[in-house]
Amino acid sequence: MSDAPTPGPAAAARAHAAPPKPDGQRPEGTLTLIEKTVFLKSVDVFSGIPTEAVAQLAARAGEVRVETGDVLFRVGEEDQGTFIVVEGRLELEKDGTLIRVLKPGSAHGELFLGENEPHQYSAVAREPSLLLNLRRADVVDALLEYPEFGLAMVQDLALRMHKLTQRVIELEAAVKVTAPERDPVRDGEAIEPA
Repeated sequence: MSDAPTPGPAAAARAHAAPPKPDGQRPEGTLTLIEKTVFLKSVDVFSGIPTEAVAQLAARAGEVRVETGDVLFRVGEEDQGTFIVVEGRLELEKDGTLIRVLKPGSAHGELFLGENEPHQYSAVAREPSLLLNLRRADVVDALLEYPEFGLAMVQDLALRMHKLTQRVIELEAAVKVTAPERDPVRDGEAIEPA
């Protein structure tokens, strides 16, 4: 990771679009409901959901704009739901380790957390970015109402787990080269947790 995050309040506090101007016009730079819907339909996880349902989610999605170095959320802060990158690039990190790079079309939500549990990762903008933010309850409602959404999420998670397993296998091979006396698999430590 290149730059240290700039200090400041969590950008998640800016998760909802700016209020309309006094003349009724929408603020410059905000997306229309149609633009949000079209974008969400282009994201794999949402593509199988009926357009009307995606439009309902789009109507609930707040916009978040962050600049390079801004921290969207930090480890330990209150969970702010799911973020989908419209434009820009962010990095998820924990304890100084890069976990994942979020690019346009990428989504991140910590649905494994229980209610009111804090974020387990920090997200830092590496370039000016626009994201859509859906509250946890909206994501759960969509999962319950549209099985296509749940199936797409399971497929996405399965692919990510496969890629992580491949990465662990590569790392295990590297460990065996540098420390041949240590074989975690023979020591009873399987790659996948029980």
